[in-house]
Amino acid sequence: MAMIYEISQNFFFIERGWLNANHFVFNGKKKVLIDTGYIRDFEETKGWIEATGIDLRSIHLIVSTHSHCDHIGGNQEIQRVSGCQIAIHRIDKAFIDSKDDWSTWYRFYDQDAAFFPVSISLEEGTKIDLDALGMDVIHTPGHARGGIALYCPEKRFLISSDAVWDGDTGVLNTIVEGEDAPSLALESLDKISRLNIHTIYPGHGPIIHDPKKAIQKCRRRLESLIKEPLKLGNDHLKKILIWVLLMRRGFLKKEFFNYLLTTHWFKAVVELHFEGKYQEKFDEIMEEFLKRDVVYIKDGYYHTTVRP
Repeated sequence: MAMIYEISQNFFFIERGWLNANHFVFNGKKKVLIDTGYIRDFEETKGWIEATGIDLRSIHLIVSTHSHCDHIGGNQEIQRVSGCQIAIHRIDKAFIDSKDDWSTWYRFYDQDAAFFPVSISLEEGTKIDLDALGMDVIHTPGHARGGIALYCPEKRFLISSDAVWDGDTGVLNTIVEGEDAPSLALESLDKISRLNIHTIYPGHGPIIHDPKKAIQKCRRRLESLIKEPLKLGNDHLKKILIWVLLMRRGFLKKEFFNYLLTTHWFKAVVELHFEGKYQEKFDEIMEEFLKRDVVYIKDGYYHTTVRP
């Protein structure tokens, strides 16, 4: 169940779960969306966006905080019905323009996504105006090379995307993003910590009312992942295993492991961090998930208790 909050006049935050990214809707003279969720759930996303009082046909601009499928799923359809422009950081624009399904993670994680024309290239310091309300683009590589956050100095809020959640970040994919992804994520967090922030609206999860505490907790976590690569590997496997169960709405227990062996990501992470011990690592994590009630089995299917 999503929740809608009014951040500022005509500016709304839609909190989703952990499959679809959170959305932002500005319904002033200018009609702007920030992040549009996962393609499979577009009809549900459309309903929540329109619940703020906006007509998708009136959209002028979509700002995508990066090119991963849980943030751009509605872009193609909304652009089709509205003719809107789409803005994304120049690094991710290059990936989208060239239909690079590896750098955008679509093929790596066996995801559903659709490419779309991008008309605006964003950079650090680019200004995005929502009528009288201004936001600054902050480049936040780590989770995504073209990741951005949006900072509103007047209202002292930050739209952090996946650079910082409440004490954590989006998965750090060193295989696609590069070995420096964790250190870049820490540098991005340091950049964010220097801003005068009262409230953070993250890419996933609830509103963060204590930014300092969330950032400090996130920093400790990043430092731990950098110091201990096995933790980094476990974090990658755990986050994406849960994400797959959300994306697939559960998975037949007897087929789950064999499916994972057909994906690029599972084999690559286990080979990088755990000497290619696929079955052993899978069994270890699923046993932990079952004990912690993060995963349960019903009618022969694995499901997760994590909110989609």
